[in-house]
Amino acid sequence: MKIFLYSLIYFFLELSIFVWFANEFGFLALIGEILLSALLGIFLLQTALAGSTESVIELLRNAKKPQEVIASNLTKVFGSIFLILPGILSDVIGLIMQTGLLDDALAKVLQKFTSNIKRPTAGDDFYKTDEIIDVEIIEQINKRREDEEKSHHRE
Repeated sequence: MKIFLYSLIYFFLELSIFVWFANEFGFLALIGEILLSALLGIFLLQTALAGSTESVIELLRNAKKPQEVIASNLTKVFGSIFLILPGILSDVIGLIMQTGLLDDALAKVLQKFTSNIKRPTAGDDFYKTDEIIDVEIIEQINKRREDEEKSHHRE
């Protein structure tokens, strides 16, 4: 129910800004703004997707936390999508997301959701491979030992 209410508020707010902009600057300016913001959004979406490899490199170098990298990439992608969508309010939200002002807030939210997840360490039983052996490998090892013992007895 809350999502419906927020969507309704957003719709009427977007519509009122849309009408105000058309009255203030004209219909052609409105069409131009929609087209330019969509082209900018497409360009920024392509650069955000192409630049994600740089953020993965920063992650592997331990320069950034995983939540920071994910938050930065998500805000850039969602900001680009908001720029592609027609509307003045969506363009403002998209530009705010593109500047990186919401990266820290989203990183904190991601940290909150991932803080209680237990990550395996080298000392955990999960990493002890000597305890986990496939049954077929054991059977093959036993068969080889028996074959070697038989061949030694023959000699």
